[in-house]
Amino acid sequence: MQKYKTAILFFVVSLLFLSPELRAQEVVAQLDLGRRDPQPDFIEYSPADGGLITLGPGNTRSTRFVTIRKYDKDLKPTWTKEVMEQNGRKNLDFLSVIGENILVFVSEFYLREGIIKTYYYRYDLEGNLLGDQETLSVYPNQKEQKVDLQYVLSSNRRKLLCFKNLENRKESEKLLYYVFDEEGAYTRSGEIALNFPDNQFAIKSVQVSNDGNVFWLGKLFLKNRVNNPEAFKYIMYRYDTRDEKMTEVEIDLGGRYITDLAFKLDREENIYLAGFYSYSSTDRMIGTIMQKIKPDGKAIIDATEPFSKEFLANYLTHSQISRGRELRNFYLNKIVLRSDGGVLLLAEKFYITYRSYRHPQGYWVDREVYHYEDIILTSVSAEGKIEWQNIVEKSQVSENPSTLSYFNAMSQQGAHVFYEYRPMNLEYNVYYNTIDINGNVSARMPLIPAYRSSYEYYPRFCQQINSSESLMVFYQTRGKILSIVRVAI
Repeated sequence: MQKYKTAILFFVVSLLFLSPELRAQEVVAQLDLGRRDPQPDFIEYSPADGGLITLGPGNTRSTRFVTIRKYDKDLKPTWTKEVMEQNGRKNLDFLSVIGENILVFVSEFYLREGIIKTYYYRYDLEGNLLGDQETLSVYPNQKEQKVDLQYVLSSNRRKLLCFKNLENRKESEKLLYYVFDEEGAYTRSGEIALNFPDNQFAIKSVQVSNDGNVFWLGKLFLKNRVNNPEAFKYIMYRYDTRDEKMTEVEIDLGGRYITDLAFKLDREENIYLAGFYSYSSTDRMIGTIMQKIKPDGKAIIDATEPFSKEFLANYLTHSQISRGRELRNFYLNKIVLRSDGGVLLLAEKFYITYRSYRHPQGYWVDREVYHYEDIILTSVSAEGKIEWQNIVEKSQVSENPSTLSYFNAMSQQGAHVFYEYRPMNLEYNVYYNTIDINGNVSARMPLIPAYRSSYEYYPRFCQQINSSESLMVFYQTRGKILSIVRVAI
């Protein structure tokens, strides 16, 4: 389950997991992969024809041969194509579908030559190989260069950015990038070198615009004193891949600690930067920060606003609020751009505790216990003002975090939050709340009839496919059945 789960597309807006006893609003198609079927490492949806592509072992007896399988919009198999034979040195980086092209990226280690070669195969939606294996990069096989290839699609899904953060503490920070267009061929590539040493600069997020330009947010550490807002600063970069020109955007945070910061791009490449700030520490928050920045680096909106005392009273006493106590252990998960230029921030309370017990054989065992609790939704206007805040209450505790946390989806009704939970006096299930555009939170509702303890819900792998349909993946541990379901919402 480890590999293919990280590549699963999985969107739930008013979804019901499907097995014979389960039902959804409208099931368009369903694919069940059982014990006799090879389990895929990657699953991707094909917007061009509404089909599905999987990548993984050719059969259940061996992982030696890697195979692509194509399914039509009804999730019926249409063709199978063997991609490569494993030799112990190859690593599947990822599978991507852009336009009518299927791209399979592979890294191979050549021990004798001391290099790592990254290359890709390109197929059309009929399974035809489009040209020979194409090499992307060749780098020394050194520990600091062993960084997996990452990728991100533009918001219109017509540009694919592949990148590697070339970690090397002895040199400046470097970013290796390749931009693919919807024809499936990379049109721009290069290596971006920054002016900061690698061990002082951390890349937090990378995105590609609809025009194929690269944006990223980084954190520069200036001093060793951690509990000091002057010990670090955030910097935004815009890199024009046509002109190979980089624009640096220095962010003035006004001497505040930043709990979390994230950004989104609109169609015009305007940058929406939003997050939470604190006056005391980076693991606390007391208000919101929002900046809207033009592609040339000029800020249009630069606003901060503290939380109201009424909202803080959900977690703090009147005395604590008066003394300046702040919220703790809440972390920004996602920002959503609103059509009116505002943003919706979603933050979740998360922390880890430790449990020790004595094994029957006499030695002590230490375990990490993961806590995922309330979700705070904050709606910020286009001017940077907090319009409303509300809370989805939950409390999830486990030594295995893979099924914890939540997934959110957006619709015309508002935001929908889904999470696996067992409320007091209620059955174990995947529950959901709907938060309307005015911030009103609905009652908690069960999502899945006849939910069983052997079912596994994985919110981290949820993703919207399009405005009217979703792909859903559900795993039954007892039967070892992977169900891929296409649902019309």
